Amino acid sequence: MPHLRNRCGALAAVLLAGAAASFGSGAAAAPYATTYTGTISTSDFPEIHSGQTYTVTFVFDNGGTSAAGQVWTAAHLACTIWRMNEARNVGFVQDLVLSPASAVAGSATTDGAGVLTGMYSEITGDPVGASFSSSGVTHTMPAHWFANSVNGVFADASQNRSVNDASGGVQMLQLTRWSPPQPYAGPCTAAVLAPGATPVPTLGGVSAALLSVVLAGLGAVRRRRG
Repeated sequence: MPHLRNRCGALAAVLLAGAAASFGSGAAAAPYATTYTGTISTSDFPEIHSGQTYTVTFVFDNGGTSAAGQVWTAAHLACTIWRMNEARNVGFVQDLVLSPASAVAGSATTDGAGVLTGMYSEITGDPVGASFSSSGVTHTMPAHWFANSVNGVFADASQNRSVNDASGGVQMLQLTRWSPPQPYAGPCTAAVLAPGATPVPTLGGVSAALLSVVLAGLGAVRRRRG
């Protein structure tokens, strides 16, 4: 029955296209992240090395589907990730939904082309509960971190050991030090601390359901051919 096979094939193609569109829409709606790169001037932690670089990433989500023409305020901060050394083998992550930042001033903004035009002038954290994880470093928990253009930028709970930035702190308002906001689909857990780890997006419920229908339709076509 060639006409039936053709119809099933056409239906499968339509459903697959719908699933792809749904998946693409979900990816476009992901939170966004920007990353600052600095240089460690001094460190009291043996695992964190002076003279090497470090990065600070902030993830924010205002429900937007594009990086263009956005404003992300304190209420939109979702996660922060700190990675130390050239190897990025020391890390710290805090869920800013479960444990919000202690102080936030300003907001992150972009123009119509998605170019960063403004940045928070201060974000600091004192994590509590199960909202944070660390990797590659031994220190008393929780850690304290200060992204506010003042040294030191990272410290242990007692603040007896700290890390200093060669520029005198995280230079929040030097926009060229921040990467353009990009979609971020990873978790805010210890899983993101592994060097080189790349978050893998997953299909949403609608997309998964559509793909299930596609596969069922293709199976029916094969059975009819048999």
